[in-house]
Amino acid sequence: MTRAEFFQRLQPFHAPSTILDIELAYTMSKYGHRAQVRKESDDTGKPVRYFEHPKRVALILIDLVKIVDPTMVISCLIHDGLEDTRDLTPEMIEHIWGTDVVKIVKTLSKTPKEGYLNRFFMSTDWRPYVIKGCDRLDNLSSLAQTSLEFQQRQIAETKEKYYPLFDRMVSLTPMEYKVQVQGLRDLIFQKTEAHGVAQRGGRTSSFDGA
Repeated sequence: MTRAEFFQRLQPFHAPSTILDIELAYTMSKYGHRAQVRKESDDTGKPVRYFEHPKRVALILIDLVKIVDPTMVISCLIHDGLEDTRDLTPEMIEHIWGTDVVKIVKTLSKTPKEGYLNRFFMSTDWRPYVIKGCDRLDNLSSLAQTSLEFQQRQIAETKEKYYPLFDRMVSLTPMEYKVQVQGLRDLIFQKTEAHGVAQRGGRTSSFDGA
């Protein structure tokens, strides 16, 4: 998906100044992850550039969960910025996009890794939970293009560590978004279980990307 196609989804909902804020997040994420690739491969066998992941996470939020809130879209685009880049810092994020964005991104960041889920569960803000759900759904949707060992780790981690988090996600979500967020959780569970069944059958599975 091109940059223009991405922003066509948002133009009807936001003022030009808000679109500029999202464009800056898009650009900063793309720049920050410029030298990184994903564990997944494309149709030609080449590693997928890392920026495709945060962009897809934002698209899941917009297209599947039907949320176009700029704070959440920006947080999707830079959700790995603190953890995986040297260019984005908490101070920079707060200065550019404000307190809400930096708090969401800090909740999502495994910095430090120790105690990550315990810290996450302490949050009563529903927004990082939903972004984490979009993030996990994208990882599951691209899982078939990764190694078998990585697939097994992701499936086990999702079941053991993230199922409770996504149940909490639904319980915290405001009523106006609850149906869509329940659908997000159910799709995560469905894809996780389907991957597990496929692996027990001695093969990997593939899914259409969300």
